[in-house]
Amino acid sequence: MLFGFAAAAFAGPKEDILAAHEAMVAKGKFRMVGVSQSKGSTTRMETTVVWPDRYAMRADTDGTVMEYVILPGSTYMKQGGQWMKLPMDMSRMIESLTPAAMRKAHEGMTNVEQLADDTVDGRDAKVYRYDSRVTMMGITAGSTVTLWIDTDTGLPLKQEVDGEAMRTKSRTVQTYLFDDGIEISAPR
Repeated sequence: MLFGFAAAAFAGPKEDILAAHEAMVAKGKFRMVGVSQSKGSTTRMETTVVWPDRYAMRADTDGTVMEYVILPGSTYMKQGGQWMKLPMDMSRMIESLTPAAMRKAHEGMTNVEQLADDTVDGRDAKVYRYDSRVTMMGITAGSTVTLWIDTDTGLPLKQEVDGEAMRTKSRTVQTYLFDDGIEISAPR
C-alpha cells in the first residue's frame, strides 16, 4: 500500500487525497477524535470505526453526552449510565462513515490544491485543501476541507472542515488514529 501512495503522490493533489482515503478503507480500523463548533455549542467527539459495519460513537455537547454502538442488526445507546439495546436499526445514523459514502463525497470535490508540507504530532505530512459539496439523507452540505496526509503511510492524520448545511455553519477539527487492535463489540 505504501508504494501505491508514493505513485499517487506524483499524480496530482486530487489523486493524492483519493489514494489516502483508499488507504484508510484498506486499513479498515481507525478512531477519529475531534471538536466541532456550531451555533455557539462545542461538541467533543470520538468515533471508532471497524469496517464494514461496526461503529462506536461518543459525543459530548456542552456537557450532554450521547454514546452509541452500532453493530450488524443491533444498536445500543448509553442512557443514565446504563447501556440499552434499541428496538430500531440506527445504521442510517452512520451512513456518512461508510466507504461508499466517502467515495461519493469525493465526487463533489473541487478547487483541490496542495499546500506547504507540515507535521502532525511529529509525523511529516502533505497538506491539501479542497471544497466539497455532498447530499446525504436529503441534506446538502458545502465545506472547505484541509487534510494532512502522513508521508510515510499515506493515511490521513488530521482534517479541518469549515462547513455549512441547512444555513448553519460549523467548524470541525479531527485527528485520525489507526490501530490494528481496535475492536467493537456489544456493550455489557
